[in-house]
Order: sequence, then structure tokens, then C-alpha cells
Amino acid sequence: MKIFKEIFDSFNFILAPPICVICNEIIDSQSWESSHICPNCFDNLPKPLESSQILERFKKNFKGSPFSYAFSLYDSSNDQNYLKLIHLLKYSKFKSLGNFLGMQLGKIILSVLKEKNTKIDAILPVPIHNARKRERGFNQSEIISQAISKVTNIPSINLLRRNRYTNSQTELDLEKRIANLNNAFELLEKKEKIEKKTFLLIDDVITSGSTLYNCAIPLLNAGAENLYLAVLTTA
Repeated sequence: MKIFKEIFDSFNFILAPPICVICNEIIDSQSWESSHICPNCFDNLPKPLESSQILERFKKNFKGSPFSYAFSLYDSSNDQNYLKLIHLLKYSKFKSLGNFLGMQLGKIILSVLKEKNTKIDAILPVPIHNARKRERGFNQSEIISQAISKVTNIPSINLLRRNRYTNSQTELDLEKRIANLNNAFELLEKKEKIEKKTFLLIDDVITSGSTLYNCAIPLLNAGAENLYLAVLTTA
């Protein structure tokens, strides 16, 4: 069966070779894990921000950070071209891209957790409203969370629910972003399952931090001991 798969893959490569979404060069997908971004463009992704730089956004916008550490794969603040990866995942259903990037982020997370000898009880994807999930067909944060879970062996679970349909954050200014998501998230489990636990919240991108902040509050109110966050990119 393996030889037939290799023949099929080779034939498919000739007919429709995978193209890097950043540089438009052909990707040798038989020797590389992704069929959407080539090794060179991945290696040259903008350097991620330091945890302290990301947490500073919460201190600036919310007078304090509910998170003790922040992970990210790369920064797109100064080069919007790299936000294309997020848009393709989110709006063009490039789910395998989300899985690939999530696994790379998972490697970073695993390395830091081992270095700090830190334990996380569960990974929590930022939820989207059921209506938006029906529109899109999936929650991109769940795809990223599941990929991170594969690498770290930390379970990915759903503890939060988006209780109302909100406008997209994309076109809103900071003040409206914060108001748009105020009290938009609630818990799916009783506080006994949250008390004294450490959670890692996952989203695709962070800008003002309002989405992650509003996810953190009900968890902390229910007695969560410690919260971390991880995003593919900062914008």
C-alpha cells in the first residue's frame, strides 16, 4: 500500500504542486511537513515577542494581566503579510496549516515548560459562538489547541462557552473591542473542576488582548490558580 501512496503523491505533485502562500515557490512536501508554507519562509518568520511584551498589552489596556506567561510563534505587528497565514486558516479553511503551526508552537511551549518545570492541567481553546462555527465549519483555536496537545500531551478541553454572538473584532478600535466582548464568555463546568488548576488559553492572534482577557476572568473568578496564554501570532 505504501508504494501506491508514494505513486499517487508523486502524480498529484506533478499535477498540482503545493505552493508557499508567502513566497509562491513550489514546496517539496515529501521532505517538509507543510504544504502551505515552505521551510525557508517558516525559518524566516518574524521573531516572536517576549512574554513580558505580550503581557504588557493587558497591563496597558486592562490595568493588569490575568496571565503569568505568554507564548507565541511569531510577530506580525510590523509585517501584515504574515497575517495571511491566519486569514487562510480562518477564512479559507486551511486547517492543515493550523495543525502545522500549532505543532510548531507546541514545541516552543513544551521546551519552556520543561525548562521552568511547570505543569499545566489543561489546554483551553478560545470558543467562538455556535452560529459562527456553523458559518465557518470549525473553530480555528480548537485546531491549534489539538495540535499543541499532540506535542505536549496536555489534554485540550472545552471549559468556556461564548454566550452571545458578537461583531468581528477586526474593524473595531480598542475601546469598542473591549466593550464588544465584555461578559461574552461563561463556564461550561462547575467551579470544582476549575479551582486550583492551571490552564493554557489558546487563540490564533492577539491584538488588544480583549478576547483572552474576557476568557480569563470567569476562570479566575471560579478559582483557577494560574493562567497562561498561547497564540500563533501577535498583531
